[in-house]
Amino acid sequence: MSDDENKISNPPRRRGLTSLTLEWLAEKFRRTERIKEALNKGTYEVDSSKVAEAMLNSEQQHK
Repeated sequence: MSDDENKISNPPRRRGLTSLTLEWLAEKFRRTERIKEALNKGTYEVDSSKVAEAMLNSEQQHK
């Protein structure tokens, strides 16, 4: 069997929960660092529509 046939017959390897969790944590850390940097520079801007949406979702969950 050639390499091309082998790639087609084998499904892609599923990623484990640990690697997904680590990837999520790394992205959260990077996002936090970007926000901190923007705050220090004075360039951070709040997306008011996202804040409003989060507040509405929060209120609906508590009902």
